Amino acid sequence: MLASIQQDYAIINKAAGEFLGMLTGTNIAKDIALSAEIGGLMLLRASKVDLSKYQGGNVLLGVIADDIYKQIDRFIFGWATTNGLDTTEISKEEFSNSLKEYSDYFPELTKFENGFYEVCRVNGIKTEYYPFVAISSAMRLVLTGEKMKLLNGKIGRAIVHYHVICGSKTVPYPVK
Repeated sequence: MLASIQQDYAIINKAAGEFLGMLTGTNIAKDIALSAEIGGLMLLRASKVDLSKYQGGNVLLGVIADDIYKQIDRFIFGWATTNGLDTTEISKEEFSNSLKEYSDYFPELTKFENGFYEVCRVNGIKTEYYPFVAISSAMRLVLTGEKMKLLNGKIGRAIVHYHVICGSKTVPYPVK
């Protein structure tokens, strides 16, 4: 899968950039988390679990296979390495402190979903690439945040990892 993503990365990256324009634009860490959660939600939706049987906010364990998470980890690490981000591990204390403000799932996540689908459709993105488009958006924000000294890149990566998992295990709330 990662080899085919590498092959089609130009279009994935283009769509990722377009999706960035649909986010809040008010807080870089929140937009990183929202992008990452969209990536996780795309994993959850691809699992074919009937989400209508569950209430928004319910946590579903064991739906996404570990090998999928390993692919996501390799993609994030590869993206970070290719773009010059620090790939050293973050300490548990740094991780815990970095998530204080953004440790919860964002119930408003589904408000961004239709726009995300439209960006992917217009760009001809294969559905199996959807999570990687959203994660690329998040990682672009991490890189921008680090360059502008708004965010430590290691903390940004931690936010991405954490919120991909949140999005992939949490039943989305209906759009209001």
